[in-house]
Amino acid sequence: MSYVKATCSCLELAIEGERLCRAGELQDGISCFHSALSRGTTDLRCLSAIYCQLGNAYFWRENYADALEYHRLDLALARSTGVIMNEAQASGNLGNTLKMLGKYDKAVVCFNRQLDLARQLEDKQLEARALYNLGSVFHAKGKQWARQVGQSDPGEFPTEAAEAQRKALDYFTQNLTLVRELGDRPAEGRVYGNLGNTHYLLGHFHKAVECHQEVSCALLLCAYLSVRMFTTLVRS
Repeated sequence: MSYVKATCSCLELAIEGERLCRAGELQDGISCFHSALSRGTTDLRCLSAIYCQLGNAYFWRENYADALEYHRLDLALARSTGVIMNEAQASGNLGNTLKMLGKYDKAVVCFNRQLDLARQLEDKQLEARALYNLGSVFHAKGKQWARQVGQSDPGEFPTEAAEAQRKALDYFTQNLTLVRELGDRPAEGRVYGNLGNTHYLLGHFHKAVECHQEVSCALLLCAYLSVRMFTTLVRS
């Protein structure tokens, strides 16, 4: 492997790093990406991909400090090149890393930027992802506040924690509207689950039950559509 690294270009090492990460061999993939960086490149798209993939690999290894470093580098590079889609994706990656580190307010800034850019691009899927991210970070923030003050029982959240959950509810509801419009049934099932959890924490128990029933319906429909698709392929 060391000989291969010595003879490969930056791009070849980056491609190999991506392959290894997709195969679940994260540490070897990380090693390849670092070798690619050592080799150097003037191709900013390649460099951005390496930063992004390194950030993702460290994230999945739960090494959030290193993930943060490389997602920040990717975001800075995306901004310098002016590629809006790259900046939106990097903002989302950085926001998710900040959320895992408990830096919720900074994560909100990243996700709001992701949302603004998605709307500039008129990219509905990216917009839905940003709305979901915002709902998720406010949900996590509210739960943390409630735990800190020792009032985490459903329906009895302190004012600030309850307000964060209401914001989560708003963003999840916007996400639901959009994924329905897009016909994304798996995403619809996922957000119903989050809506149910948020309603439960706010003490809206009847609504929580309704949302979780919708999750079951969405999962059943996804399974049905998968069977129909398989049947159609077999017959074709």
